[in-house]
Amino acid sequence: MKNVLAENTFILRVQIVSGVLFSVFWLQVGAQNPNITDTLSDKIIERVLKDNHDLSDKKKSFNGYPYAFYTPESQFAVGAGGIFISYLGTSAELKPSKLGFGGYYSTNKQYKISLSPELYLLRNKLYISAPMSYGFFINKFWGIGDDAPNNDNADYSQKTFAVMIGVQIPPWLFSADRTGIILDYNYTDIVDKKGNELLLSDSINGNSGGKLLGIGSDLVWDSRDNIFFPNNGAYQYFKLVFYPDVDGYLFSLLELDVKGFVAVAPDHVFAMNFYLQSTTGDAPFYYLPSLGGPKRMRGYFSGRYRDNFYGMMQLEYRQYIWKRLGFVAFGGVGNVSNSMIEYNFNTMKYSGGVGLRYLFNKKQKVNLRMDIGLGSGGNHGIYFGIQEAF
Repeated sequence: MKNVLAENTFILRVQIVSGVLFSVFWLQVGAQNPNITDTLSDKIIERVLKDNHDLSDKKKSFNGYPYAFYTPESQFAVGAGGIFISYLGTSAELKPSKLGFGGYYSTNKQYKISLSPELYLLRNKLYISAPMSYGFFINKFWGIGDDAPNNDNADYSQKTFAVMIGVQIPPWLFSADRTGIILDYNYTDIVDKKGNELLLSDSINGNSGGKLLGIGSDLVWDSRDNIFFPNNGAYQYFKLVFYPDVDGYLFSLLELDVKGFVAVAPDHVFAMNFYLQSTTGDAPFYYLPSLGGPKRMRGYFSGRYRDNFYGMMQLEYRQYIWKRLGFVAFGGVGNVSNSMIEYNFNTMKYSGGVGLRYLFNKKQKVNLRMDIGLGSGGNHGIYFGIQEAF
């Protein structure tokens, strides 16, 4: 009976993933962030993990899935991933540990390979994560500041190896739900500046890449009633990481992410997000806070504006309009600056748009989303992914 159940569950997952892939090609959408597939694959892994938590009965399991996508930067790309789930103990409340992995390759020779272990030990009192990745990416750099001009020759390419080790223990600061230590390692090689005049100049910090090694801590408060489609509750995340001088880069990075959710009726939700990120010191340009992307200030290419400080706020209204079909409307305002006290409200950037949702996992309330975002100055973008933007 268990074998039949497992077989039927696997077939159902294949059907769901196939439906997602069909939707990608039928909609012919492209995201302006070449790393959008990270979100896509991570959310599929997260959904599969939750399904297996219900069905595994403390047994080991393995699942694989394919995916495909198209963006203007990567062109057509195909990939595959998988997840191995196990329990590192026998206590009833122990959460499942996972080892996720994936990779993709595109027609313009862009690729990425990733591995993401997450371990729960000692009755969930010890949590260890170590996501790592290696890849070749085509990116864009327009300069630093809130007035960086549009440039048709903003391309450059890079190879990056990154790993971030997080160790979380029972909270001991500010009554947080989780707190921990972060170790961040990043090696970036700017392999081709593609004639980008800004990067050809040594005045841009990090124009040749280099090594980074950071150590810090984070705090999490989470009262959401559902992590995929909250109706009520809040989420607050704070992170502070210091990067000592390893390869000429000495700086610190601070991040604050606050989200709130209020339902005027079941699944008719107002969602608010306040976000800021700040660096102090000599951070390389590719680590500077950047405006845009599929999650914040949709309508702007990720990194369209970069500087030492970035602050934004967005509001979104979400509702289901017919059976599994949903609709959202969103708007955001934000800007970058050299520092918090130099933040210029007169040059604020605005974004807004609408989106469609399809509820393809009713039990966990996971949506397939497509958003059309418009920004000031002719910026625009189409975004496809799984789960809400925030």
